[in-house]
Formats: sequence, structure tokens, C-alpha cells
Amino acid sequence: METMFIKGFPRRKCQCEQFFSVILGNKTALTGGSGKVVDSSPDDRIFIYYADHGSPGFLGMPSGEDLIAKDLINVLKKKHEAKSYKSMVFYVEACESESMFEGILPSNFNIYAVTAANPSESSWGTYCPGDYPIIPPEFDTCLGDLFSISWMEDSNIHNLRKETLNQQYQMVRRRTSVDNLDLSSHVMQYGNMTVEKDFVFSYLGTNPKNDNFAPSTDNFEVSPNTSNVVSQHDASLIHFWLKFHKASKDSPKKTEAHKELLGELFQRKHIDKSINEIITILMGHENVPKMLKSVQPVGKPLVDDWNCLKMLFNTFKKYCGTTTRSRYEMKYSGVFANMCNAGVDMKHAIATIIEVCTATSPTS
Repeated sequence: METMFIKGFPRRKCQCEQFFSVILGNKTALTGGSGKVVDSSPDDRIFIYYADHGSPGFLGMPSGEDLIAKDLINVLKKKHEAKSYKSMVFYVEACESESMFEGILPSNFNIYAVTAANPSESSWGTYCPGDYPIIPPEFDTCLGDLFSISWMEDSNIHNLRKETLNQQYQMVRRRTSVDNLDLSSHVMQYGNMTVEKDFVFSYLGTNPKNDNFAPSTDNFEVSPNTSNVVSQHDASLIHFWLKFHKASKDSPKKTEAHKELLGELFQRKHIDKSINEIITILMGHENVPKMLKSVQPVGKPLVDDWNCLKMLFNTFKKYCGTTTRSRYEMKYSGVFANMCNAGVDMKHAIATIIEVCTATSPTS
């Protein structure tokens, strides 16, 4: 059993190419960090857990360009062609994360992917300040994600030699969606569905203390419900607000926190205004709602031309993106997928994005 961690990589070094090199077991391509890679054999089972910001077609990276779905699938294809694993389980915690696999992950790769959300919805932060269970006062942010705490807490209490991946999926799906009807996401699964019959132990190991606690339909509710969740697109606002709220009145920290909070709000306003103007210029004002909401039919990839999406979104991120880790601009990558699917002229689109984003100040 091979469990993969990108551990020991400083943020500035944790980029797409590093991630790909780790998956492919290519030590010579790594620069800095721990040097660990997935040096697996045909008999190995691999488990990958990925958590970051997400958007239609993309996963966030700590540094450099975001990870686009097509590039990830190409790397998984190389891993499959190298015959260097028996099966792979890929858990993804990110907004709109199903878009990383829908219509593009072949079932013959022997990869089973589970995502926190469908292609058009946010994932949700939980264990937030002011919620139960009470978190330490020094933390000004949510400490978990609903999908992630669900599978992790389930793994912590069950005998994973007797729990299948499908049983865990059903529990996680129920806790993430049904128990939070208004504020929830739909946990999805893709790839080779025969892998779901495997026991979780084959990928995560197990705790001997849980040997007498096998999963059943009667103990789905063992993991406690979470009373409050926050959209990951808005989670950073909690941090900035609490930092301002907790600072002493008339102190330099209060002034600085107020500046940071206003800066985040102004940047969001700038991004919202810019995307609407870009759509209006390129597609017409009457098509703004369609471009903001339209998604591909079930089973089809997010976009037909992945290079078009990558070019347009990276341009938007460069000229309109936030300067904080909130990555608010990512929520609009689906707009550019819709534009590419509609046959937008790429040169005209890039010029328009640059013009709109640079002509309007974030503080206007």
C-alpha cells in the first residue's frame, strides 16, 4: 500500500509540476522539498487526498498556476500507462470539484474518485468560530471542511478492514448533503466503480482500537451533525471580520484589520463588476445570466477546448484576481468555460479581459 503525501514542500515550491512529479514518481524533476514521490509498483494501491480552493475545471495550488482538469487527467493517464499501480482512490475537497473528472476520467484507469461537490456548487467550511464544537480562540478561521471531516471522522471510528469505500461514500454523502439541506453540497463519485467494493483499509490502514466497530446502516449518525457551515468562497471573510472584531478599539491592529477587511470587500466588488462587464462586451448583456449559470449536460466535460479555458481564466486571474489567499476570482472560471463552448474569439476575449480589469480600480 502506497500513501502519497506532498509533505515538506514550502508553499512557493508546491506547484503543478511538483505535484505531477510526485504522482509519477519522478524524483529527478523535483526541486526542493522533501524529495518524496509515489515510487509505486503494479501491486500497489494509492490513496490521494487533495484539499484546496476549487472552481469549474480547476484546483487551486499554493503557488503558481492553478491545476486544470485536463492536465491532471493526462498525468493520471501516464501513471496508468506505466502500469505502476493496482488501483487508486482520489478524494478531492474543493468547490465545483466534480468538474475535474466528469466526462474525462476513463473507467479503465482503475481510479475511483470522490469529490466534495458537483460541478456547479461550493463545498462548505465547518468547525468555524462561534460554532459547536468550540474551537480555540486563537483561530480566526474555519478548521475543517464538511466533506473532509466526514470521511476523516468516519475513518477514525470504524474498523476499516470491514468498511468498504462505498459504505464510507454513502455515509459521507448523507452527512454532507442530506443533513444540511439548505447549505450543502452533493458528494459525487467517478471512475472505476468496481473499486468501491474495496475495503478502506487497503488505502488508509486502520486503528486496532476500532476492531469491534464495523459500519452499518444503524450507525450512520455516529459522526455528529455540524450546526453551521460556510461557503468556501466566503470563508476568508470570517477571518478578516474576526480579526477586525477581536482587535482592541483604536489600536494599530484594529486599523490594519479594518483596512484588510475593506480591501477584501473592494476586491470582490471589483471582480463581480468586471466579470459582468466582460460578459456584456463579449456575449451581450442579455446573455449575462446564461454565462454565469450555464453548465454542460451530465456526463459531458466542462469544456470542449481546455486550452481556451486555461488561457482566458489565467488572464482574468492575472489582471482581476485577488491579492489574498481567498481566491475569490476562481468562482468565475465556469464563465470562461461557457464562453469557450460558445466559440468566443480568444484574442478578442483576452484583450477585453485585460482592458476591463485594468480600467476599473478595485476600490471604485
